[in-house]
Amino acid sequence: MTTMFSSDELESMTVPAFERAKRAIAVGDHERAVALIDEGAARTRSLQIYSIEWITSLLSFIGRELGEEAVERALRASGDDFIDDRRQGPWDELPANVRAKVIARAMVANGGACEVDEEDDKIVLSFQCGSGGRLIDEGRYDVEGGPYLTLHEESGRTFSRAELPVYCAHCSVNNEMQRVEAGGAPTSIEFPPTKPGERCVHHVYRDVAAIPDEAYERIGLPPTNP
Repeated sequence: MTTMFSSDELESMTVPAFERAKRAIAVGDHERAVALIDEGAARTRSLQIYSIEWITSLLSFIGRELGEEAVERALRASGDDFIDDRRQGPWDELPANVRAKVIARAMVANGGACEVDEEDDKIVLSFQCGSGGRLIDEGRYDVEGGPYLTLHEESGRTFSRAELPVYCAHCSVNNEMQRVEAGGAPTSIEFPPTKPGERCVHHVYRDVAAIPDEAYERIGLPPTNP
């Protein structure tokens, strides 16, 4: 039988690029290792973008077919089914620098770029967001002629804004509203972009008890520490 694949092709199909990079490092082929790391990162990013588009398309369909409140219900379901397990633990008791590092590392791993500024009462993380922000920058929302839904019903899920891109609603629902409803403080106080080119800003308070009342009012909930 004539084989259709070379050994190199089979390896590229069956062994992750990062594992092949480790093998290259082990034999001292650093140039190949760097190329394989770049290949692995590009493949991972491609799959991230696919998933982001998939999620946003599904949320847009839900909102258009069933209404914006159904988008919130869908996000709450994912929060209950998956994210709730990750919320367990003393998040509010962690030092602010630890909370900020967790958020920043996650955003950077998701294709973002991060700037950090320290203020007396909080750490300010400013992101060129690689997920929701990328969709805004690329004009993927209906306000820019794109295919995805912009929410217009002012409520907690829109941070009480008149407009919020549907992908960004997981930030309000999962990261802030559900956290507060469970008795904690918001993961951070988030300010998604309002137009292309803007950054997504997160406020990580040194003391969660010092989070201002306005941060809770915009998500329609009473302060955790009244």
